Amino acid sequence: MSGADTAYDRLSAPQSADDVRIASWLWWIGRNLLSLYFRTWYRARRVRGKDNIPRRGGVLIVSNHMTNNDPFLVGWSAIPRRAYYMAKSELFVHSIQKAVIGRLGAFPIKRGQADRTAMRIAKGLLARGECVIIFPEGTRSRDQLLRKPYPGAASLGLPNDVTVIPAAIWGIQQKHGPSRVVFGPPVSKEGLTGPRSEQAAELARRMMAAIAELLPEIGGPVQDPPTAMATSDDE
Repeated sequence: MSGADTAYDRLSAPQSADDVRIASWLWWIGRNLLSLYFRTWYRARRVRGKDNIPRRGGVLIVSNHMTNNDPFLVGWSAIPRRAYYMAKSELFVHSIQKAVIGRLGAFPIKRGQADRTAMRIAKGLLARGECVIIFPEGTRSRDQLLRKPYPGAASLGLPNDVTVIPAAIWGIQQKHGPSRVVFGPPVSKEGLTGPRSEQAAELARRMMAAIAELLPEIGGPVQDPPTAMATSDDE
């Protein structure tokens, strides 16, 4: 197998954080194209709270989820940080598509099951000091209300050297927007005790509470954040 074939296989089926890298040249092209796309088609407004995102070190950005464009909107809004994100494995079937998104920081996750490989990659990226975007709800909300979070997603934010930044997006679900994004201050991890599973569940609740608090700032609904955890039955 040639080096090119090996690199191509890593895009579609990465096994560790070492297999996931952003191509600088493509990232620069992508950021400009995304800027044009979101500013014209979705009338993206000025991003709020960007100063809350640390410029260095492992950062886990957690956001609400409504459309397939959400990872790109949050990633574009987080610039100058280069963000990695999980994308549904179905997006890695088409050869050209996976070649592009794979070089822009995406890595596949199999929905509806515990994808240990995707979690291992995300943990490795955070340990490497990268910025990773996740959607704790796991799937899109059809009614724009917050869904129950998965504690496994929150477990990525438990290490002390990982900063958890909540984000809220709104307007992207509407044709031509206007879309808005706000980043909040780091989610507190103080007082997390007990087994790791309990710590992850509590951190997930705090994540969703932070997102719920941010949403009204950008036109989203006032709502009580979910406190129960999601399971595979909620897919």
